[in-house]
Amino acid sequence: MPSRPRALRATAAVLTAVTAAALVADLARPGVADPLRSAVATATVPVQRALAGWDDDRVRELTEERYALAAEVIRLREEVRRHGQLERLDRATTWGDHLLLPARVVAFSPATSPVGGRTVTIDVGELDGVQEDLTVVSADGLVGRVLRTAPRSADVLLLGDPGVVVGVRYGEDDEGAGGALGSVAATAPPGLPARGPDELTLTALGDVPIAVGDTVTTLGSPDDRPYVARVPLGTVTAVDPDRGQLGRTAVVTPFVETATLDLVAVVMPGEDRR
Repeated sequence: MPSRPRALRATAAVLTAVTAAALVADLARPGVADPLRSAVATATVPVQRALAGWDDDRVRELTEERYALAAEVIRLREEVRRHGQLERLDRATTWGDHLLLPARVVAFSPATSPVGGRTVTIDVGELDGVQEDLTVVSADGLVGRVLRTAPRSADVLLLGDPGVVVGVRYGEDDEGAGGALGSVAATAPPGLPARGPDELTLTALGDVPIAVGDTVTTLGSPDDRPYVARVPLGTVTAVDPDRGQLGRTAVVTPFVETATLDLVAVVMPGEDRR
């Protein structure tokens, strides 16, 4: 038995031939073909509907399949990308054996806000165990600290906000030994030029020289809040001249580019370890 599409095509061909014959007759003797034309029109209506219905359904079906496959490809690509980021983040956190809660940046504040400072919003919150003043990191280093929380989200105050000061070590050797104490902030001391948007100021607490290329890491806070120790923060890119400022100062370029943040992690409290 012929398939439905083949039968429909054959029927359409016959009706086309009949219609052509009616047109020829009508041209030869006007009015003679009126009954035939009416009969052909009546007969072709259901066939046209069947053909159109079959075509529309099939096109709709194929379109839906194509969209579903495209959505699945996008989903799988995102999973692969996220998995790669998580592996990179896990390998990068050699500074401690902490429990990390992965999170995605879903919003950001424009520059500096009087109520929130330089912040980003992440997609984990109180229901995930996130609390205020927990450290937030990325695979590159320190991002900031949790400023406030909601049930399913949290705002992170970024390194580089004018109100953020982080205790640090600088000049450690390759094994992490030695190193002098200092602090890092966004503002420059009086008498020095203002820092650029991606520059911070390192101020030494003692008289230990600062050298270009020195790595700067977090000093750490009591109970690891707001900053856990030994998280990479940045590198010294220039040493300021002595212009009467208190303590030696230098320009630090942070490892983390806050404008391109995507996957981050909250350093969770407690005794749990990965």
